[in-house]
Amino acid sequence: MRTPSALFTASLLALMSSPAVMAAEEEKSAWSGSAELGSIRTSGNTSTSSTTGKFEVKHTGAQWDSRLRLTSLNSKDDGETSKEKYTAGVQFDRNFSETTYLAITADQERDRFSGFKYQGTAGFGFGYRAINTDTMHLDLEAGPGYRRDKVDDTGEIQEEAIGRLALKYQWTINEAVKFFEEFTADMGADNNIYRSETGLQSRLNGSLAMNLSYKIKYVDEVPLGSDNKDTEFGVTLVYSF
Repeated sequence: MRTPSALFTASLLALMSSPAVMAAEEEKSAWSGSAELGSIRTSGNTSTSSTTGKFEVKHTGAQWDSRLRLTSLNSKDDGETSKEKYTAGVQFDRNFSETTYLAITADQERDRFSGFKYQGTAGFGFGYRAINTDTMHLDLEAGPGYRRDKVDDTGEIQEEAIGRLALKYQWTINEAVKFFEEFTADMGADNNIYRSETGLQSRLNGSLAMNLSYKIKYVDEVPLGSDNKDTEFGVTLVYSF
């Protein structure tokens, strides 16, 4: 049986530790992320089944939000590489209010079979949270940017100023099912690039979910022998943290 002094000491220690615990939980809740692994069926410049991996981490703050995304796509047929693509993207949002922000973005894609050694863009623009509820989010972005591409065969560098449009939509249908759509358009005088990713995520248990996604990339002007459109249909397992 505990004495009154022991109970008082335990209560005091609990009260003293509560702010630290709450601060730790608050700090932890500002960070979130996910890791994916699965299979992708591609068509366009390559038609094959590939293994894909994706890592994403986000931080939400009072003034700044940040997001980092890394993806890889690889496959081999009869010991020969038939698909090899790596992408990296980062975004920083400077929040002005609950609905407006400044979006600063940069990304690069290296697709061995696209006809380009790499394709990269950087830009900034005005962001508007058109919908921001517990179950639905819609962000719209528009602004100027810069694109730099390198053609694989010739080594030619293609550079130009662009206008960037982006849409990010997420709908939590219920506790276990989530729909999402991301669309970007990088438009310049010499070339336009459009990307779309549509997906449905179903939670299996706890932090584990299954993701079905369909991606389309369309490039107006491509190197000789390359297709304008690439598509990817994927089934992946997602671990969220």
